[in-house]
Amino acid sequence: MHATIDFRKHLIEIEKLVPLWRECTPRILVVTDSLDYAPGNAFGLTQFVSTLAQCTIHGMTPVIVKASRHNDPNADVQGFSFTHSAHGLVKSRYDVAFLLGFDSGPTLPPPEVDAIARFMQAGGGVFATGDHASLGAALCSEIPRVRSMRFWTAGAPSMADDKRLTTNLPGDDDVYEFDDQADVHPQRLFANYRTESGGIGNPHPLLQLPPPAVGAIEVFPDHPHEGECRIPANLATKFTLDAQSLDEWPAALGGGGAVSPEMVGLTVSHGDAFPGKDAVVPRAFMAIVAYDGQRAGVGRVVTDATWHHFVNVNLDGSGSPRSGLQSPPGTDTAALQRIRQYYVNLATWLMPQTTRRCRRFPWLYLELKRYPLFEELDLPPLGEATGRELRQVGVQVSEALATRVPRWQVEELVADALEDGIGAEKGRALRSLGARSERLSASEIGLAALGALTIASVERLPELVKLRELDPHAAFEPMAAEATRLGVRRYVESTRHELAQLDDLLHKVVQ
Repeated sequence: MHATIDFRKHLIEIEKLVPLWRECTPRILVVTDSLDYAPGNAFGLTQFVSTLAQCTIHGMTPVIVKASRHNDPNADVQGFSFTHSAHGLVKSRYDVAFLLGFDSGPTLPPPEVDAIARFMQAGGGVFATGDHASLGAALCSEIPRVRSMRFWTAGAPSMADDKRLTTNLPGDDDVYEFDDQADVHPQRLFANYRTESGGIGNPHPLLQLPPPAVGAIEVFPDHPHEGECRIPANLATKFTLDAQSLDEWPAALGGGGAVSPEMVGLTVSHGDAFPGKDAVVPRAFMAIVAYDGQRAGVGRVVTDATWHHFVNVNLDGSGSPRSGLQSPPGTDTAALQRIRQYYVNLATWLMPQTTRRCRRFPWLYLELKRYPLFEELDLPPLGEATGRELRQVGVQVSEALATRVPRWQVEELVADALEDGIGAEKGRALRSLGARSERLSASEIGLAALGALTIASVERLPELVKLRELDPHAAFEPMAAEATRLGVRRYVESTRHELAQLDDLLHKVVQ
């Protein structure tokens, strides 16, 4: 037996160290044109923005910049341009951009489209939505990938005829009417349990719930005429950026074909007529489509059927005679709590991999101070730990985190540790093999890498408490690479040795 590391004495004031990672603070840009940020406006985005501003992403509160293409006095930036030198969209300034478009035209000038495309190519995450018909086309319809993940003009559903897409559920009176969009009855959302990003049998990360909840986010604000998302039929398209012709849907890193967007959630249009609206023939349509661009070395993208899933009138009844989804005012219903979790999931899942990797160190430190790790975790020195011990540390850390956040966030933490140890290409190749050998699966090796990363991070604590400034990437990425390589090597070597012994025994058995 070896001695354990006394990490607890250095965690007493760990919150004071979190500002050392200010470079890792999630930075979110919200852009709209004719929607606004006025609290009293039915089409205001204040409920959505306040949810993001009050959330934590891997233990850190994001910085939100509210931008208006027009002159909304409630915006942080008025007359926003994606190419502006001081506030434009570049990866060094923002991690995720939410684009909620209302205007139908004119579309963005090519230089602004190029700025968004560069951001995406650099790993930035993009969310985009409009509404029925061509609403939102001005802001979003020319953006690579985004343009093919939703109907922006041709094929977009109308707002008035019997082809409209309505998700309005009737209120307590069982009568269909326009104001039903603001009552306490949300629409039913059908989660796709067969996505690449979620894994078979799990909802996509965007619809996963934090513990102790089970199941998926299966409620959405309803509305009498929504837009529609789609999966592009052609994954061989290209776009031009900086005089280069680029694949719009690049191939997966480590081999394989083009990474395709996937349907995250499906909903159903149905309902009777009411003044100004025809009765409709029921049909299913895509409410959310997501593209995991990180599998192909670019940014992730999500499209949503309508910004009515985000504006005040559909969340709290602002501007409506109905009470809305809050009852009583100021208290979230169970449905609205889940809808807000979707917003947080969006911001978290769209984060670039580099930002996610940067944040994991303060995230780990904060978790070590909480129950059960603070009381129950024993950490052997990294130089003495066996592969089995490293895996056990990884298991304890991942199980503790999984009591607080949706499981997919923990799985990404383990996957990132594995890629640190063996490289992105080998990590993806190993995951593609599945669990052919349970002991040598990607997840088991990744847990050992996470255990080694945790111990190495703790061993840095004595020097951190003396620092006032820190370059997170320079200080921690080399350490992470070295520690995770060690964790992978020790776990694989010990497991191979045990399997060799088992093979020798089985050979003797059958002789």
